[in-house]
Amino acid sequence: TNTFRAENFDVLYDAPFEVSNFTEFAFDAQGKRHRYVITGEGNYDPARLSADTKKIVDATYKIFGELPYNDYTFIVNLRGGGGLEHLNSTALQVNRFGFKPDSRYKNFLGLVAHEFFHVYNVKRIRPDALGPFDYENENYTRLLWVAEGTTEYYSNLLLVRAGLVSPAEFLLQRSAGVSALEQRPGRFETSLEDASFDAWIKYYRQDENSINNQISYYDKGEIVSMMLDISIRSATVGAKSLDDVMRYLYVEFFKKNRNFTDADFQKACETIAGRSMDDFFAKYVRGKADIDYNSFLSGMGLQLYYEPSSADRAYFGVDTVEEGAGLRIRTVTAGTPAYEQGLNTGDVIVAVDGYRASQSFLQSYLGERKVGDKVKLTLFRYDKLREFEITAAADNRKGHSIIPLEAATEAQRNLLKQYLNVDLK
Repeated sequence: TNTFRAENFDVLYDAPFEVSNFTEFAFDAQGKRHRYVITGEGNYDPARLSADTKKIVDATYKIFGELPYNDYTFIVNLRGGGGLEHLNSTALQVNRFGFKPDSRYKNFLGLVAHEFFHVYNVKRIRPDALGPFDYENENYTRLLWVAEGTTEYYSNLLLVRAGLVSPAEFLLQRSAGVSALEQRPGRFETSLEDASFDAWIKYYRQDENSINNQISYYDKGEIVSMMLDISIRSATVGAKSLDDVMRYLYVEFFKKNRNFTDADFQKACETIAGRSMDDFFAKYVRGKADIDYNSFLSGMGLQLYYEPSSADRAYFGVDTVEEGAGLRIRTVTAGTPAYEQGLNTGDVIVAVDGYRASQSFLQSYLGERKVGDKVKLTLFRYDKLREFEITAAADNRKGHSIIPLEAATEAQRNLLKQYLNVDLK
């Protein structure tokens, strides 16, 4: 018989328990055993997965200088998606065919890196309310953007350091993140701290207007963490980085059995940067100011390029999903023609200018319309058939690309080389 013991209830409650006909394989990293335990059949390659995960573990070890466990288990269920962190394991869910092609495989490695970084950030470096837990009530904190957003930033940065994605891929993904945030009106309504604090009542209870009054502490938290890292690197001429902040928190809080507060986190950043960062936190963490990306990126020879909008393309501003015999409107973005001219979330579009509505038809049909064209939508609203004539407006949404400065200095080139191990071209 096997006897298992937990030192306290928190550790017991944190330990996942699963019974199945597993596929198991293992590898060693930094002298410690790591296992994959997989339920289900899929298109994964055990040897490749072991080798690439070892690279992620090794890259993370270099930040903290130790692996704070005796062994670690990656529990993978080949269904669904997402993951949950534990003290010495993680439970991951992925589609059984989610390991090919390479684009999907890299997404899975990103999930692995995210949950593994939680070994340190959250499971040991703990924000004020995240352990020991109150299991009978919600646990509120303004630091979920650090717990999840910073972790997501590192999950992508670790893949670069491990040689699993290229610096160009990393910057392309961050550019897409900037575009998504800039197209979300909710960034003017909710601060990063408030998004963290309101997770129980808003983030996990999304409604039709969430796009207009909320942001994701994951998504904006990742972007702000990137700007924070670059800010520290620029302020110290490459001598320090966000890595040093994480090490500081690990030593000063985890090692001393303390949780950290939002004030503690800002102070840690200021200690490492050697200067006040109150303006940064006031604007981008506690406040709702638009991020001045280029004031940060320029420090290492990069710039955010604003791609021209498709101003001659018709734009309505709705997100739809096929449902039954029509298209249900999921969200209506504030300030768009759909929003200003009366469309609501929950409306079910059944015809467009007299033609049966489908996702593919709507996209192709609207793609042929021009600014100022009128389109008649026939829809059901609360079971009542209605018609709306919507006038298309210009699509002023901009794309974004993080690209090298044309005339970067030697100092800027050196900082970028240190950051992503890439030379400006």
